[in-house]
Amino acid sequence: MKLIKVEAHGFKSFADPVALSFDGGVAGIVGPNGSGKSNINDAIRWVLGERSAKELRGDKMDDVIFQGSQTMKAMNRAEVTLTFDNKNGNNSIPHEIFTISRVLERGAGGNKYYLNGEECRQKDILEIAMESGIGKSSLAIISQGTVSDIAQSTPEQRKAIFEEAAGVSKYKFKKKEAISKLAKTQEGLEKIEITIKEIDRKLGPLRKQAEKATIYIQKAEELKQVEIGLLVDNIKTFGEKYEALSAELEGVEETKAAIEQRIAITKTKISQSTLFKSEAEAKIEKLQVELNELQKRLDNIQNVLNQESAREQLIAQGDIEASPTQRIEAYQKLAKAQAKELNIVNNSIIVLKQRIQEVSNSITNSESKINELQIKEQNTATQLTKVQTTITILNDHKESGTLIFDGTKTIANNRAFFGKPLKGTVAELIKVEPEYLRAIDTVLASAAQHWIVDKPETAVKAVNFLKSNNGGRATFIPLSTIQPKSVRDDHLLGIQGHPGFIAVASDLVSCEHQYDVVKKFLLGNIIVASDIDQANKISHILDRRYMIVTLDGDTIRPGGVIVGGVKEKKESLIGFDDKIKRLKELLPGIQSQLQFAQSQLIEARNIRKQHYAILEELKTTLQVEANKRNAIQAKIDEFNIKLQNLNAEVVKLDSDEAKQDKNSKTNDLQSLQIRKTEIETELSALLKQTKVINAELTNLNLAKDDDISSMNNLSHSYAQKLSDKTKSELIVSQSRERLATQYKLTFESAVLEHKLNMPHEVAQEIVRDLREEIDKLGNVNLESLEALKEEEERFNKYDNGFKELSQAKATLEKAIADIDKVIVTRLTNIVNDVNTPFNEVFGTMMGGGKAELYWSNPDDILESGIEIKAQPPGKNIANLKLFSGGEKSLIAISLLFAILKARPLPLCILDEVEAALDEANVVRYAEYLQELKAKTQFLVITHRHGTMSRVDALFGATMQNRGVTTFFSLELAEAKKMVKDEQKEIDFDSQPAE
Repeated sequence: MKLIKVEAHGFKSFADPVALSFDGGVAGIVGPNGSGKSNINDAIRWVLGERSAKELRGDKMDDVIFQGSQTMKAMNRAEVTLTFDNKNGNNSIPHEIFTISRVLERGAGGNKYYLNGEECRQKDILEIAMESGIGKSSLAIISQGTVSDIAQSTPEQRKAIFEEAAGVSKYKFKKKEAISKLAKTQEGLEKIEITIKEIDRKLGPLRKQAEKATIYIQKAEELKQVEIGLLVDNIKTFGEKYEALSAELEGVEETKAAIEQRIAITKTKISQSTLFKSEAEAKIEKLQVELNELQKRLDNIQNVLNQESAREQLIAQGDIEASPTQRIEAYQKLAKAQAKELNIVNNSIIVLKQRIQEVSNSITNSESKINELQIKEQNTATQLTKVQTTITILNDHKESGTLIFDGTKTIANNRAFFGKPLKGTVAELIKVEPEYLRAIDTVLASAAQHWIVDKPETAVKAVNFLKSNNGGRATFIPLSTIQPKSVRDDHLLGIQGHPGFIAVASDLVSCEHQYDVVKKFLLGNIIVASDIDQANKISHILDRRYMIVTLDGDTIRPGGVIVGGVKEKKESLIGFDDKIKRLKELLPGIQSQLQFAQSQLIEARNIRKQHYAILEELKTTLQVEANKRNAIQAKIDEFNIKLQNLNAEVVKLDSDEAKQDKNSKTNDLQSLQIRKTEIETELSALLKQTKVINAELTNLNLAKDDDISSMNNLSHSYAQKLSDKTKSELIVSQSRERLATQYKLTFESAVLEHKLNMPHEVAQEIVRDLREEIDKLGNVNLESLEALKEEEERFNKYDNGFKELSQAKATLEKAIADIDKVIVTRLTNIVNDVNTPFNEVFGTMMGGGKAELYWSNPDDILESGIEIKAQPPGKNIANLKLFSGGEKSLIAISLLFAILKARPLPLCILDEVEAALDEANVVRYAEYLQELKAKTQFLVITHRHGTMSRVDALFGATMQNRGVTTFFSLELAEAKKMVKDEQKEIDFDSQPAE
């Protein structure tokens, strides 16, 4: 391969396009100093990939672009192209002729490289140069400085020349790359090893966590299936119970409505009967007046008739002279009158007996009612006394403070000192229904006297106050710091259907919303049960986790300790003031009831007294009427006897007028008697009606009372059923919500796949066991399964990577070892191969003497330097530094020529390397070039006559325009004259080119 053409434009002083063609052999470039002849050397170095501006005699790479002159402007682009002949195939490029180019544009910040006109990488150009042996660091470009460096360099520095000559540059480059890769590989291995160890440290715990998570998932899934079954069973069971209770409640509501309607009707009947009674009593009073008036008239008529009867009697007795007929008629009239009177008396006796019976019955009823009212009065009086006594006792307790701790009393007596931050005691702020009071009171115990405050600072202030005033001890609950307690949802679900479960204690207490956290803090994790047996069962279901209290105050503490029995009844502080207030509110009602009972009793006694008086009067009247009936009967008997004696006599009647008058009076008397009888009959009927009304009123009131009692019983039953219905609805709602929130299921879908195929209690037992097993697992990291999978994948990935990098490391280490072997072999060979020609060339260049090369450390060729031992004719100098400058140059040139002879290069550029030689040695130098040109193409930059005279082609460099280099071919005589003439004209102010 040989260089056949150099083209440059815009590079340094080549403002005009420059093209130099070569035809092998030795070509010389001459010109005075400053003419730019050495810029050809720089241009070739630059296009072969030189990256250092300093090596190109500049400060920055843009300095290689033409900077301008007095006659030409600066250029913005530099381009150099080398054309090579590759017909002998020294280079692997598949072209007989190829070009390499480099272009730089000012300010672009980057170079562009081209191979045969196609843009390529700088690396591609460097590889071509190294493969051809004409790289920037090779012996292809030798300057005067290179010769000096060889002579003065250390053995280690000198070794670089042989490395280039041996062609190990590419191996060193590959070794450098391999070492870099090896370092990166080692770094990667170390990092991977650290990562693998880190992952391995994680894997052990992760495997344990994953194993626990797997067990947890299995147990949780089993628990889920059973729990869903329980939830479905709860929804079905309590849903059915809810429906049944709804139907029952509808029936109760209908019954209540019917009773309410019946009570309303009864009340209406009572009102109507009371009205009828009032009307009857008014009518009785009116008839009584009429009867009295009628009696007066009867008395008057009777007097008249009595007078006439007396006359007739006298006639009948013969006291008045009369005929037998008159006497018979007189006795007949007397007998008839007595018969009528007897009939009236008999009727009166019948009525009196009936009335006596009625009054006796009324007295009996009155006695019964009085007995009832007396019992009612006694009960009401007892109730009043009990309430009054309880109020007195509570007030005494409150005033004496026997139930209250000293610290609590001290704070209570100084409320004003603390102000609003002091909210009150627990007992003051909560309310409890009476049926749950004993249970809540048992649980709270002394906590009922704890003070609620806004924040811890208030509590500290109160404690300090108690200390400074010797006021006892007290407990304070800051609202801002306490947290509510609760029963776990799944635990609560497991007991909600239990027959003994009442509620969570906090749900049985009411308070203002701001104190909800207090009741949940004190009572949120406590369960209320109906009795101790049921409490024990519930505690067993919950694994003795929670405190359970019964309605009687018996307790089962967490862990299973049971406290109970007969407890001394003490007054509870809970709702103390409310209790006194409620009792006081009861007093007016009880007092009214007592007053009403007493007034009813007085009225009943008065009625009984009136009935006894009437009874005595009726009995007296009956006796009188009986005596009267006997007297009348005796007279009638007497008259009948006398009439039998007078039957034979005829008596003439009185005058018609007198007879008519007597008959008229008799008729009036009879009419009045009839009216009297009618009135008495009507009065009797009215009295009976009044009696009936009274009885009816009694029955109606009894019926009303019965209905009200039934209504109260129904209301209680209704409330209980409603409570059960609400609980059932709550359980169904909570179960549905749990299905939805925890398991993302609807009841309709769950019931199809999750049927409870075991007794409810067995399922609860299984749930409890599973929960216990899950709880024993402790904290479970469910993410550990995915984390384990990821970490194992990472481990495998990094483990495979480690193996690959280990293999790559081994491969790189082997490659480096192989490269070292090649380098050692090549260096050994080059030194051995150069030694003989070096001795020959040295003898030729020195005119005798001998020289040799040897290793400073033969045992380590890679680290060893190369020593030169030179002995010119007649001299024995051991140290190379003691030679003269010309001798050093000859030794260096001899070594370079020996290398070129042992390892010929396709191209060698010599830039004034003979400058330090005298003319005789310059001739030897030039002649030796002729010996080497058969295998190496030389491009010699020189201004020495001995060299110029022995080149095959000569090119002159000149600056016809200052700062711009021009090249042309010339003959030797022209070259000598040009150098001589132009050297005189070089202006030192022109653009420096070297």
